[in-house]
Amino acid sequence: DLKDKKVEMQNKQKPKFLILHRYPPEFELIPFPGLMEVYRQLSKEFSIVHFSMTWKDPKNEELRKYIKVKTMPLEINIKSTFDKWAKLFLYYLYLPIALLRIRKEKPDIIMCKELFPFLPSFMGLLKIPVIIDLGDWWLSIIFGINKTGRKAADLMESFEIRHWNKQGFFLMSHNNSEKEFVAKRGFSKERVARVNLPMYGGVYSPCNAKLERKKFGFTDKDFVVGLHGIIHRSKGYDQVLEWWAKLVKIHQNWKILFVGGTMGEGWFKKLISDLKIERNIVTIGWVSDQIVLNRYLNSVDCLLATRRNTPDTQGNTPSAFTHNLMTGKPTLTTGLPGVVEVIQHRKNGFLFKPDSFESFKSELEYIYNNRKKAIAIGKKGMQRVKEYYNANVAAKQFIKTARRMLNSRD
Repeated sequence: DLKDKKVEMQNKQKPKFLILHRYPPEFELIPFPGLMEVYRQLSKEFSIVHFSMTWKDPKNEELRKYIKVKTMPLEINIKSTFDKWAKLFLYYLYLPIALLRIRKEKPDIIMCKELFPFLPSFMGLLKIPVIIDLGDWWLSIIFGINKTGRKAADLMESFEIRHWNKQGFFLMSHNNSEKEFVAKRGFSKERVARVNLPMYGGVYSPCNAKLERKKFGFTDKDFVVGLHGIIHRSKGYDQVLEWWAKLVKIHQNWKILFVGGTMGEGWFKKLISDLKIERNIVTIGWVSDQIVLNRYLNSVDCLLATRRNTPDTQGNTPSAFTHNLMTGKPTLTTGLPGVVEVIQHRKNGFLFKPDSFESFKSELEYIYNNRKKAIAIGKKGMQRVKEYYNANVAAKQFIKTARRMLNSRD
């Protein structure tokens, strides 16, 4: 008890860093395993408060040694598409109360971890320094299903970015492409901090998964490509399926193992059926257990991470991309600017030209016909991600940014 009181007293003397997120802090450890180390180092200088909904999954006591968790009276089920959208609606309704609760916490810095429309601007009403963690652009995800929707989303996002600039917010980018994206839309580059994502670590690593491969019905003669993540058109999965329908006419033994879901399963399965490629696609739904997911990823010959070639995805670095690289498997990725900053083509990974079926086909055929070379390149990719997404580097960048924001108040 005395030790706890001492820690509490020490935290009261530290500046307070409040993180606003829909999901509990444990969820963040799935895409960002190195976040534990970031919070451990950050907690030496800041008192960290995480404000979010709750979920039924168990708490990570090690993580919660470094952060204090405040919860909304909402429980979210991340495996249910309906629940996620319903809770997002309630999340917005709860924001006025959340604003009052956050003000009562008296934070010195507020971090918005998700780019939901107008949410950061709402936090700006508190007149407390705000930093926005750049990531998925939700207006583009929601409306960007066609040219008209993408144009409308771009106009709204550009308006909001200019408003952030007027409010004096800071942005946290994870590559140069994200920085250029917001600068072109009117945000000052001087207030964009670079922090690498702490993606390296956790359970993603090479392992023997022959039993899993057999379980899915794949033979040694099959060439299996793995895909995983949430199903959404912004990831280009419809394009992948259409291309796959062409490829299997040439390579009948080529298969896809798709692990994922939580939204979009309906149109995804219908498209597979319409293209008549059911025999070449195995879908197994959402897998929340990372150890199991790692084994599934290791059961294939090659891994794929894709994004549509749209303005909002130029700086995007999919977490699936780093999971893939950490397995040491040959990884093929859309050659968008954010990914090109990490990977050198055929040196430590494979890139295909956005929207080019011929490039996609050529790279897969190279991997298929040059297995030993591809495996060696996959191992170099594993080393690259270990260096680039190192948690210790990310922690130092994160702390430097937080100090800078504190100094900006004076």
